Parts: sequence; C-alpha cells; structure tokens
Amino acid sequence: MRCLSAAVCLLLVSLPGSVMAWSNHSLGSALALQGLASMQQAPAVKVEALEDFLRSEASGLQVLLDQQEAFALANFPGYPARPAALRWQVDGEGERQRDFLKALRVSPEIKLANFVQALPGHPGSDLARLNAQQVMVFKQVRIWGEWTFLAAPPGELLSPLVVVASAADEPDYGHDINLFSDNPGEVGSQYNFGVQPFGDARFEYSSQAPFHIGYYHEDAIVFAAGPFLTRTYPEWRAFQYFGLARYAFEQGHPYWGYRFMGWGLHYIQDLTQPYHSKVLPGVETPDLIWTAAKDAAGFPEDKQAAIARVANRHTALEKFQLKWLQQLLRDGENASPLLQAYAQADKDASYPAFDSGYLRNVVSAQAFARADQLDALLAQSLTTAEQAPGFSASNQLAVEPAPSAELNALLIELIGNFGAHSRNAVRATVPVAAEVPATD
Repeated sequence: MRCLSAAVCLLLVSLPGSVMAWSNHSLGSALALQGLASMQQAPAVKVEALEDFLRSEASGLQVLLDQQEAFALANFPGYPARPAALRWQVDGEGERQRDFLKALRVSPEIKLANFVQALPGHPGSDLARLNAQQVMVFKQVRIWGEWTFLAAPPGELLSPLVVVASAADEPDYGHDINLFSDNPGEVGSQYNFGVQPFGDARFEYSSQAPFHIGYYHEDAIVFAAGPFLTRTYPEWRAFQYFGLARYAFEQGHPYWGYRFMGWGLHYIQDLTQPYHSKVLPGVETPDLIWTAAKDAAGFPEDKQAAIARVANRHTALEKFQLKWLQQLLRDGENASPLLQAYAQADKDASYPAFDSGYLRNVVSAQAFARADQLDALLAQSLTTAEQAPGFSASNQLAVEPAPSAELNALLIELIGNFGAHSRNAVRATVPVAAEVPATD
C-alpha cells in the first residue's frame, strides 16, 4: 500500500500540464452563454469598485460567509475549517480588500484589476489595453500571450455577458496560488490547508492544482493508498463564488453578481475536462498497482513512461481545443459543430437541478466516465510522436494530436458538456437576470 501511495504521488507531482483545463474560459463562456435570454435581455451594468461593494455590504457579508462556512463543514468531506482569525469583520480595520480575500482564503496578492477580455462580436476598442502583468500575479505570462485585456474602470458600462465571460478565466490568474503551508508567502501558514498534496513546485502556477482538480470517483483502493487525492477543493470554491454572486444580485450589485458568477463558472468548467476528473486516464487500478510495485523494486521505466504519456496528452488536448476554436472564430465558421456545441442547449434540462453537489455528482462523474476513451483517442493521434526517438515529457509542448473523426466527436461532446453545465449554473444563480436593475 505504501508503494502505491508513493507511486501515485510521484505521478501527480510530475504532471505540469494538470493545472490548466480548457484554454481561455472566456471565449468558451461567451459562446456558451450568448443565447441565454438572461444574458440577452439584461441591461448593461456599471463597474463597481470592490471597496465600495465591501463597504456597503460589510454586515451582510459576515452573515453570508459564516453561513457558507457552516455549510461547508457539514457537507464537503475533508473540508479544512476556516481559522477564526480569518473571519470577516463588520468593522474591521486595515485594508478591507485584503481582509475579504483572506476571509475567502484566496491569495491576497491577486491583482483584481477592473478589466474585461476582448471577445469576438463585442465592442471594446475604446477601452485602454492592459498587459498581462497588470491582470495576473505570474511572472511568466507566455501562456496568455494571445489574450487581449482591456481596462474597465469604475463607472464603465459593460454587457453582463462580457463581465461574466471575462471573469470565468480569472481564477487562473492567481486566485489559488501559494495557499499551502509549504508554499512561499505569508498566508500558507494561516489558511489551514496543510502541505500541498500534489503539484510540481518548478512551475509557479502549480500550487493551484488541488483547487482546479476534483478526484471524486476513483476506486476505493486508490484513495486508501493515496488519501492526499481527496484534498481537492473545486466544489467548495464554486459554492463560495456562486453564493457571493446570488448575494450581490439580491443586494443590488449586479456587476459583482456577474463577476463572482464568472469565478464560480471556472471551476465547473474545469471539471468537464476528463484530465481534471481522473488521476491517470488510461491506467486501470491493477496496472497502477503493478507500476507502483516495479518502481518500488527499482524499475521506474513504466512510471516514467506513464508520466510522459499523461502529461503530453493533457497538454496536447488543450492546444488542440484552443487552436481549433481560434481558427473557427477567425474564419467565421459559425456553422461548425464545435462552435455549435458550446451553445447547443437541447440537453440542458436533462441534468439534475444545479446545487452544491452538482460539480461532484454530475460534472465530474460525466468527465470521469469519458477519461479512458479520451486518453485512448489521444494515444492513437499521438502514437507517432510518442514513439519518435528522443520523445520525453520535456518536449511534450511541441507535440499536437492529429485530428480524427472520433477525437473530434468526443471533443465536441465535452464542449457540449462545458456549455450545458455553464448555462445550468447561470440559470440557478440568476434565474431571471433581466430583472436585475442597472446601477444608476
């Protein structure tokens, strides 16, 4: 059992691509939500400074966050209690934005810039551009090189769709960075998350992995061998942010309602990606045990091969999805099955009602069920590259899958899930967004 635990840990630690799911949540969210009446009919909203929202709602936020804490303790297995010192105070002194972020146990270093992404079909040319360093905490921003960020200062009128879609990408800009006790920075020792359960410390964004991955459906023997796998928190983050969104709408702060809702959507969307819902797609439990035993006996070749395969396929899927999407948008291929999949709403009502268990019981379970099939299809399209001389995990970013009818069809299915679950979450958070008044 100790061998299996160690092997699973090493496999996870060596997956650098595992902290990103779908590339650019904003593009996908805009496509998925644009057909909702609640988005089309809702009036434009004014950007509101976070400090103004916190000042106006100090008392109500204390009640809300206390209620969320009690619910999480009662309903989310393994949830680590919020330390009393982090409780949001009505009459707190000091920097209120920082206090609020610490009450949420989010990185207090995030920029929280007032911005939107430039999205196809939505005007924004009159807004000043921001560079990536003004929006996110990372020093290495090459991943976001093709994103266009626009300043949206307080008072600016914005489309609700643009606000929520832009915010859907935002948790990848540093919300969940360095929150564990063995991470750099001040808050790891304050937040009660313990040591980081998995992730590769060589990558500055890797510490967010346990918040963007949800392993809920593995065999019991896998969890018994690797109990650290249960320390994942996307359903809690989604619960926090959707609760804040509903509160903001109810209290007349539609800008923050849409922005918080976008943050919550990010975690739902992450879990539609099978590599975020299964530890090692394509590796069955008996094979995992055998790999662990051989590694413990001094024969690590199978372990190293599994690391290279899974990391390569995960990264290749993200690149393939984004490249396909961007090409279709550039070419104006509105009839493409991929673009239609984002917005196709015929299956939305087939799912259970959206609630606090939806991410675990519906979204993650659905992605988990497709993980091995996806891995096998990616294996077929990448076989030549993976068998080429000199292939290793270190050159995985240069490899892209060859399109196939089966891989395309499954990707379209997964994107359809992305859209359906996003819309169901929005419907549950803002049942009739058109009734939310615009701020004067």
